[in-house]
Amino acid sequence: MNFLSSLNMNTRRCFLKTFAAAAAALCLSASLPRKSRASDPVLKTRNPKRALVLWYSQTGQTRRYARLIGCILKEKGLTVAVRNMQEFDKNLLPDYDLVVMGTPVFYYDTPSNIRDWLETIPPITGTPVAAFVSFGGPEGNQHNASTHILKLLADKGGVPVGRGAFRNVASYPTPNWSDAKQISGRHLPDAATFARVRGFAADILENIVHGKTISPGYEIAMREGLRWLPLVWLNKKMISKHTVDADKCIGCQICVRKCPTRAIHPSQRRVDRDKCLACFGCLNNCPADAVVMEYRGQRLYGFPEYLKRNRITILEPPEFKTCELS
Repeated sequence: MNFLSSLNMNTRRCFLKTFAAAAAALCLSASLPRKSRASDPVLKTRNPKRALVLWYSQTGQTRRYARLIGCILKEKGLTVAVRNMQEFDKNLLPDYDLVVMGTPVFYYDTPSNIRDWLETIPPITGTPVAAFVSFGGPEGNQHNASTHILKLLADKGGVPVGRGAFRNVASYPTPNWSDAKQISGRHLPDAATFARVRGFAADILENIVHGKTISPGYEIAMREGLRWLPLVWLNKKMISKHTVDADKCIGCQICVRKCPTRAIHPSQRRVDRDKCLACFGCLNNCPADAVVMEYRGQRLYGFPEYLKRNRITILEPPEFKTCELS
């Protein structure tokens, strides 16, 4: 039995909160808003023509918001490409006049594989950039997660002009999906959520036209400290089993494509636990229920099954009926 497993729920929460407070104190300087640079960044254009909306999504939530942003930008007269970040050639980034990037929040931060990806992109000096995150829980350090994306883009010369965070139904699996935070967001996204997404897209263009930039500054928050903890490692310790059922597997390789670290070996039908990021993409996307995952001895089931069991239908923006994107 590992250390955390030996603790009861209240003790474990107290343990994590104590460590979070300590980590927050240690990284306080990193959480303070950044000072302006010696000279304000200069936009390479105030009249963008070509926009790129990149998304990383495991259950379609972030992709939905990315598509809606793309539709709004297209309505405003831009030529828009909406692309899966995992399949996009990063060397093409400098070809665009505007780059918008969206990811889910994983463990109170931008997913580590996306941070690694952003650190290797080419210079995009002067390009207007915006970032947004999707999140399932009410308190997920959303501001700082989206700021982290902006900061990495700014490090490559991008000029921040927008930042957003949009909540949706939770897709983080727990036994029976009964966590109160998950239940509280079952009705999302709703019409108000989509209105905020439209406003976010419109504000980006408004900022560019007026040459208005934003500072990629962090907020001081307890959950900013949580992202400095080894949460992936801790969560993997709670996952007592993570395999592929060879009898159920149909060989579609959806799990292989969804895995950001190539931790799933299709021919051997096994999971490399060392590479796994505990993102649950394999579990949430397997159409054959062949991914076997147990959390402290309890079998988990994926997002589609959760929607089915609870008769949840996710609302789609009305724009999707008429908007066609490349």
